[in-house]
Amino acid sequence: MLGETIRVLTVGDDVGRQHYPTTLFQGSDAQSGRCTARSTIYTANIAGGLMVHQFVRWLRRQPVDADLSLNLLASELVVTSGAA
Repeated sequence: MLGETIRVLTVGDDVGRQHYPTTLFQGSDAQSGRCTARSTIYTANIAGGLMVHQFVRWLRRQPVDADLSLNLLASELVVTSGAA
């Protein structure tokens, strides 16, 4: 993922454990971007907040989002829900 695209994968149960390996890919398949796109620090803060949110949901035994992708440039959020 480039600097302004965030992906958060959450594993909260057996279904999530089975889904996670399907999301892996080779490093050669990754997108390459400009170094300025990689240094957008605010996206790391947003990603951290999204991860903490999923962790809190898991602690509260609420359903977690198995796969969350946020594209800041397109203002697009794609969510694949999982079970708690």
